[in-house]
Amino acid sequence: MRILMYGAGVIGSIFAGKLAQAGNEVTVLARSTRYQQIKEQGIVLVQPKSRKIEQVSVAVIDVLRPDDRYDYLIVTMQRTQVDAILPVLSRNNSPNIVFVVNTAGGYESWAQAVGPQRLMIGFPAAGGERKNATVSYFIAKGMQRIFQTTTFGEYSQTKTKRVKILIKLFCRAGIPSVWSKHMDAWQKTHVGLVTNIANALYGFDCDNVALGHSRSDVRRMVDGIQESRKVLRSVGITPRPRKLIWMDLSPGVLTFLFRIFMRTELAQTTMAKHCSVAKPEMQYLQQEFDVLLSESHLETVAITCLKRNLS
Repeated sequence: MRILMYGAGVIGSIFAGKLAQAGNEVTVLARSTRYQQIKEQGIVLVQPKSRKIEQVSVAVIDVLRPDDRYDYLIVTMQRTQVDAILPVLSRNNSPNIVFVVNTAGGYESWAQAVGPQRLMIGFPAAGGERKNATVSYFIAKGMQRIFQTTTFGEYSQTKTKRVKILIKLFCRAGIPSVWSKHMDAWQKTHVGLVTNIANALYGFDCDNVALGHSRSDVRRMVDGIQESRKVLRSVGITPRPRKLIWMDLSPGVLTFLFRIFMRTELAQTTMAKHCSVAKPEMQYLQQEFDVLLSESHLETVAITCLKRNLS
């Protein structure tokens, strides 16, 4: 498969490296220093525990032209960056454009830009940290998927041949992936979850261990997460995926579990490191979720308190 990764941050680098290792023809769109790094060194991934280095050669471009055609054009950028590239994507003739972008605002502007027939949606269960040319990475596997699995779907909500092929590509590349019919609800649920976690972390300068040691602040975070799920149900959205039903456990039980989790290296890799470099994106996502808050007319004391950490 000919695949373009539009964006060379942590997620774009992980996806590009793994898909290239699996035998696909991968091109990465990057700019400035990152373009030069990939041109000279390729994608450089390192597993945090084993320190094993994976150096993968990929093609790299800095401009997407209208006649550049890929089987899958995968957008891996922060939400704050996407609107600026919509005109570029609209002029390109690739048949399948996959937005792997965090959002709670729906997909209408994306559908208008690239056409509903080309629009696909995804979200990763991966993360890490990029230092210079090297990406220290994590991919959710095994029991870790109880929290999140890389997920893809269609704007049309149907399970098409092309989404099945995409999922197979990712699974063969060592990135366990599944399909969801309800990507919009899935992402709104995710934003309601991660904004409360991020806002709690900002109260501790993104020190996940310090947050884990504060029972009262973890409890407030849990209350915010559960408030967000009530907000979604109030506006007619069923939280997805259903496996996250454990987020409705008693606040005391969830507080106990999150206090343990927040003091792990996994919490640092998947949450704290991203929060520390993505505050503008978290502010944007909070604003998107605030629209749902307003529509629900619910009192959300914990969410309101946690939002103060964003300022």
